[in-house]
Amino acid sequence: MKNNESKEWFKTTFEKSKKEVKKFTRISKLRIEIAGLKKKVDDKYTSLGKKAFQLIKNGEIEHKFLNDEYNVIFELEKKIFDLENEIEELKKLKDDAEDGSYFGENYIKTDYSDESRGYNGEKQQKESNE
Repeated sequence: MKNNESKEWFKTTFEKSKKEVKKFTRISKLRIEIAGLKKKVDDKYTSLGKKAFQLIKNGEIEHKFLNDEYNVIFELEKKIFDLENEIEELKKLKDDAEDGSYFGENYIKTDYSDESRGYNGEKQQKESNE
């Protein structure tokens, strides 16, 4: 009888394990599908945000909440523009020192407070309606 009980226990345990593996596999597949859908939602939010940014920039929509976010993005884009220009300027420089550093006459210092650095934004910052 002991041998028969062991076989029964093994069979029962195997069946339970098989069911748990199927359940785990299904849950994993569903989680992967959910992750993919969340990625698509995030992509759509990004797309929507870019479209809203363009509408604000073009003066087609206006809202205090949106203007605050617009101004942050505007400033970040300005900094990116300035840094990209600085990279281009550095690429044009000749190496004045033997060690490869760019100190001396040709050293470029970025000054974000100077609005005349060349940022050519089509629309200036929006004022928040308070």
